[in-house]
Order: sequence, then structure tokens, then C-alpha cells
Amino acid sequence: MWLRSTSTLLLLLTWLPAQNSPSKKTPAPSTATALVPMLAGWSALPQLDGNIVKGSVIVSNPSDDDYDQTVVVEAVNEIGKAFTLGYQHFPLRHRSTSPLVPFATYLPPGHYLILADAIAEDAKRNSVLRIHLQAPAALVVTTI
Repeated sequence: MWLRSTSTLLLLLTWLPAQNSPSKKTPAPSTATALVPMLAGWSALPQLDGNIVKGSVIVSNPSDDDYDQTVVVEAVNEIGKAFTLGYQHFPLRHRSTSPLVPFATYLPPGHYLILADAIAEDAKRNSVLRIHLQAPAALVVTTI
């Protein structure tokens, strides 16, 4: 049975039927296989250098399919205004890892959540995969 979670993780679960009589053999352990079609993470966590936010994201494609990949990094302040820190669009071949997607952008004073989205279109399967990242802590820009 295939299940889809909110983080685009696909799981393959196998169920074993119950046996009516005890077996003389020890049954082989069953395993659940996790198929992850795309991975994304911070290769360098967002950090402040004065009023410039810097960092980088990396994306991996462990599947057998090629993707049309887009990565967007944003900073969202306390009133909900978003600033694009980085954007890259590139083909991501099967069983490969993207080059680093760096960002370094000036931000006005405020409290910011740093977010990244990796979006992959799999034309072969007519599907879109998405991973959403959020930096572990908000950044506070105080200098002008």
C-alpha cells in the first residue's frame, strides 16, 4: 500500500498474513521500504553578517527519474512581508545532487523566518514534488 505524507515521503508497507498453526521455522523478519523521491537540506544554515543573510541549500534526486528543479529561498518578516533571497531553476538528473544553491541578500531591520522550497516536476510521471524547509531560528536584523 502506498501512502503519501506531507513531506513528500512515499512509504511501501508490506503486510504478512497471520498463520493458523505455529511454524517450526523462525519467520524471516519483514521490512518496510521507504522510497524518497527527493531530498533537500541546508548545506549552510542561514546566518547574518550585519544586515546580509547568507546560506545555501542543496537538493538530491535519488530516484530513477530526471526532474525539472526549482529552488526558492525567502525571508518573511513579522508582518508577513516576504523577500526573495535566492532562486535557481535547473535540470536535476536521476541519482544526482544539485550544485549548491547559495543566497546572500541585504534585508532591512526586522525579525525574519528563512524559508526554502524545492519544487521538482517529474514530466515522466506527470507529478510535482515539493519540500519545504524552515531555518531552526528566526534572524533579527538590527542594522541599517
